[in-house]
Amino acid sequence: MIVRRLSGKRGFTLVEALIASLVMVIGLLVVVSAVSIQTVILNKNREETIATLTAQGELELLRGRLFGNVASGPFYKEDAPGLEYLHYGSGPGTGEIIVDSPGFTGDSNIKRVSVTVKWDSVDGKASQKTIATLMTNGGINRQ
Repeated sequence: MIVRRLSGKRGFTLVEALIASLVMVIGLLVVVSAVSIQTVILNKNREETIATLTAQGELELLRGRLFGNVASGPFYKEDAPGLEYLHYGSGPGTGEIIVDSPGFTGDSNIKRVSVTVKWDSVDGKASQKTIATLMTNGGINRQ
């Protein structure tokens, strides 16, 4: 057994070892790249989810107000804690409420309410999420 090993007939040559190392390095680079891309996608999805939940929460707070007290204006992290988690870039996210006429009816007992959340995304781009709904003075189908 010792004689065969010393004769060089078994084992890897230097070229085979270099090729195997190169293949392994390329495989590791692909794995690291995939993990990096997946992390960016997960962060963007996290931001989008937080912004959506923040806007929905603000809409629910507006639904609890009297119809006449629903008005346009900004809201900040003190009003909507979810904005604090959208803190990339220039600081926490901001929000805006816009109340206007829905346009398809002249009824003053219906308002179109939209809530927009704005933030600087993890990739440095300005992002926003808007949710809109209709509100009525007496509720839906109430006489």
